[in-house]
Amino acid sequence: MEKISVIRQKEQEDPVLTMGQELAMLKLENIEKDAMIQTLGQQLALVKVELIQMKGGGV
Repeated sequence: MEKISVIRQKEQEDPVLTMGQELAMLKLENIEKDAMIQTLGQQLALVKVELIQMKGGGV
């Protein structure tokens, strides 16, 4: 495994490497956000169903 100082030096010498790493991090963050949004949407749908059932709209 390379030392952090060597990696930092390579990043300074190769800005494409740095941009690629940043892009990969942003993609991962977006995947995490999408998963969270999906989960929240599912939870919201469940709460709506429970409210409908509480109001007597369910069977």
